[in-house]
Amino acid sequence: QNHQRMTMAASDDRPPSERKFRRDWLRQLLLEHAHRHPEMPPDLRATALVVAPMVDASDLPYRLLTRRYNANLCFTPMIHARMFLEKEKYRQKFWKENGMPAEDRPLIAQFCGHDKDVMLKAMKIVEGQVDGVDINCGCPQGIARRGRYGAFLMEEEGGDRIVDIVRHLSANLSVPVSVKLRILPSGAEDSLRLYERLVDAGASMLTIHGRTRLQKQRETGHADWALIRRVVETVGDRVPVLCNGSISNMDDVRRCLSETGADGIMSSEAILEYPPLFTETNVESTSYKRSSPGRLQMAEDYLELCQRYPPEDGGQGSGLKCIRAHLHRFLHADLQRHTEVRDAVVKSFSMEAMLNVPKMVREIYEERGHEVGEEQLSWYVRHRTEWEGELDQGKDFAEEKKGATAEEEEEGCPCDVFGE
Repeated sequence: QNHQRMTMAASDDRPPSERKFRRDWLRQLLLEHAHRHPEMPPDLRATALVVAPMVDASDLPYRLLTRRYNANLCFTPMIHARMFLEKEKYRQKFWKENGMPAEDRPLIAQFCGHDKDVMLKAMKIVEGQVDGVDINCGCPQGIARRGRYGAFLMEEEGGDRIVDIVRHLSANLSVPVSVKLRILPSGAEDSLRLYERLVDAGASMLTIHGRTRLQKQRETGHADWALIRRVVETVGDRVPVLCNGSISNMDDVRRCLSETGADGIMSSEAILEYPPLFTETNVESTSYKRSSPGRLQMAEDYLELCQRYPPEDGGQGSGLKCIRAHLHRFLHADLQRHTEVRDAVVKSFSMEAMLNVPKMVREIYEERGHEVGEEQLSWYVRHRTEWEGELDQGKDFAEEKKGATAEEEEEGCPCDVFGE
């Protein structure tokens, strides 16, 4: 725990729960691992470029892929605290006995729950193998309402419950406790008061998704960066603040950092489709051409990593279902044009079948003279287009969702990964 020794606050007149970690703990952590990202622009070496926690999507092999392209901090998918404690198979899916491989650092493990003692016990299991733990207060799905977690936890007991949870965890864990939040439906002022209470209770970092729980799918809209600027002005002198929402390329990253003053950017949907999002590609300086590897290479490289680190074996993914969903997003533009490729993805029920999909796409590219430089985001902008394809949020995947077991449902939003 080098960064822990580095960042534990010295003597301070304020309560230990408030100053357990110095304001610069995140910056120091990123600099400690900066050698892993030789292509990182010098002015961003201490800026967090973060892969969001995404159910069945921010799995281990996927995280390792993003880390090749300047993602310098990753979150695990949401882990259900009670199930992590009570169900051995669930724990084996979500964690390796000796932790994640060394190349998967820095890493923050995200948990959901509403019982502070259960959450503490679950977090204690991974405490020595991560760089921080996070509480999910972002999921807006019905399963989160029923489970009393996610964005609904922010509203329970007027915010008293989540404040109490943060106070309990921060007092009893040796790693930073962060919270990923949305804007309260009641507005900015109530949100800012709650955020400040969480920092007072001992939260060491806040990630703000600049939308309410009511803004999702076709009602998403642009994230409220102005509100996040106010968060930075309110608590940013005490803890790092990350901004989540409306990031599609590095131009957006720099614009968001400038407008909000945040310590970093968290991406979910855009980076899920294109892992090199945090590189200078599809930006103004490249005339919006793709200058980094193309989507086919993403699919090939991800599958290679899956063979080394099966996502269901401690890697936080549901095996072939998780892999199939990644291929769908990587190759979304191709699946819309070539029904044979779409059908191959949908009907891939073995790793051998999965490996055949990129081969099919490569043959099509070679036959038709595909230009990587012309590639643009496709799946990320699906809600902004008139066309609704069969794979878009899932007619082809609907049967998997209908067939989800009660246990899978409780794991958290199994087929709508963007509760965050």
